[in-house]
Amino acid sequence: MSRAGFTLLEMIVVLATLGLATALAVPAMLRGIESWRQQAAIDVLLDAIRALPAGARARGQPIVIDETSLRSDNPPLRIAGDWTLSVPTPWRVGVNGVCAGGDMVVVGRYGEKTIRVSTPFCEAKVLP
Repeated sequence: MSRAGFTLLEMIVVLATLGLATALAVPAMLRGIESWRQQAAIDVLLDAIRALPAGARARGQPIVIDETSLRSDNPPLRIAGDWTLSVPTPWRVGVNGVCAGGDMVVVGRYGEKTIRVSTPFCEAKVLP
């Protein structure tokens, strides 16, 4: 007479194998999710940088991008999450929408990325 089912030892081996596989996969998955979040925040920031010329023309005043303006109550650029922005050298967008260009540094938990803003249209790209 045979019984259908699994022995306790077989169940323990399967559960241990699943636990080991999960322990190996989850940290990499969490790093991937964090990387996607950072990239999404940077993409939103790049879109905001590209929109600066239109904002300067609409308001009729230049936009200065420096440490003081980024720390103000109403900064011209923001980034979501726990990342911070810094500007090594101040740059501006004129009333006519012409962008002087410069660099920005986005600092996050897993390192930093430099964004180069080029003249005259505020084209922004992440440097490798």
